Amino acid sequence: MLAESQRRQMLAAMDIDVYVLRDVQAVRAESRAPCPDGAWLIVAASDAAMKSIQCAQLRKALPFMLGLTDDRVRWIVAEDASSSESIPSANAYLVLGAALARSLGAQLAASQQNAAVIAVADEPGISFGTAMSRRALWQTLKPIARRAREAR
Repeated sequence: MLAESQRRQMLAAMDIDVYVLRDVQAVRAESRAPCPDGAWLIVAASDAAMKSIQCAQLRKALPFMLGLTDDRVRWIVAEDASSSESIPSANAYLVLGAALARSLGAQLAASQQNAAVIAVADEPGISFGTAMSRRALWQTLKPIARRAREAR
């Protein structure tokens, strides 16, 4: 059996990244830095989706899953293209519900679309239905989580 330092050296020589559990308190302290543009992540969902129990669960879990704090995630209610409110600038956008994606994309400027990570997931009621749908939700969130790690 190799000592821990030998094991890490051997894995580093093989170009294998060693993943360790992150310190939750350190992640929260790191991500408390003020974001100059306001919210780091904008999550858009319909009014009906926002009122669901699954959305409440997602609201609670999403910042932790991405390594962000609650104040860096802004939730907005979006119904359709007739919404006159413009979408604020952010580093990432998550749209819950494929029907909203096109109408919200039309409201984003081209510069916002090019600079941000945009992900579209099923509504929370669908995303928490089966193990496969939860896996699909996580696959959708991976690019946002990657960008959040790079931003630190």
